[in-house]
Amino acid sequence: MADHDLTLMPTVPVIAPKIAELEASDEAYFAANGLMLRNPTLINFLDGCAISLPCHRAGEAPVGLSLAGLAGQDQRLLSVALAVEDLLARA
Repeated sequence: MADHDLTLMPTVPVIAPKIAELEASDEAYFAANGLMLRNPTLINFLDGCAISLPCHRAGEAPVGLSLAGLAGQDQRLLSVALAVEDLLARA
């Protein structure tokens, strides 16, 4: 990541499943939980900083766009996140 300002990635790699599906099966719950934690856990493991911006259209399932940076680059991350948030609002 040192060659780049930030990394962009989906906050989670899948659309959130329906709660009823997760309540019906421990196996489904643990599989979904592992996927939901995959991307955020990677940044935490690397001691990075990250922010998730909502990027879905009204009425659609929630989707987040994560921006991640190296440890200590919080101010840079927040500055870029503000600009990206403005672009997303115009899309």
